[in-house]
Amino acid sequence: MESLVQIVEVVVWPATIVVVVGLLRAPLSKLVPTLKRLKYKDLELEFEREASKILAEVERDLPEPERSDGVAERGSDIPMFRLVTPEPTDLVMRSWIELESAIRDLVGKSAYEKVSVRSLVDLLAKAGKVREETIRAILDLAALRNRVAHAESEVISADMAQSYASSVQRVKAVLGGIDA
Repeated sequence: MESLVQIVEVVVWPATIVVVVGLLRAPLSKLVPTLKRLKYKDLELEFEREASKILAEVERDLPEPERSDGVAERGSDIPMFRLVTPEPTDLVMRSWIELESAIRDLVGKSAYEKVSVRSLVDLLAKAGKVREETIRAILDLAALRNRVAHAESEVISADMAQSYASSVQRVKAVLGGIDA
């Protein structure tokens, strides 16, 4: 009888854990994909599912821009050389600034005018200058930029930042083909 009690004592905690995990498996499986970061002791997992989905939609819906040979011209006379890989957050922020500048140029609003991106996109849509896919891409990229800019704990990988920058280039290429 004592050996049976000892066996039960040894098996109770593992069995309890198995039962609890079994009961919570469905709710947890729905919760995990929505997480951005999960950290437990030395284990840290990044979840960039939402960003990946948005960037995949941009790649699917918008054409790939023409490639440059290492020099990207900003304006007409100031070349920018890409010699150093920027921090992921910085790459996202600089990419967004370029896109917002292109949108403002197309609409005819300067950066000094306090007009939201949503309002700028609405002006483009009302004028019939952009398709729905482009509007959705701009607004989704703005939402991702805002998450990176305003969240203290937002961590974005270098690959995700590069995908973001690539998506911005696609949108800029589409906008570049529009007459102001």
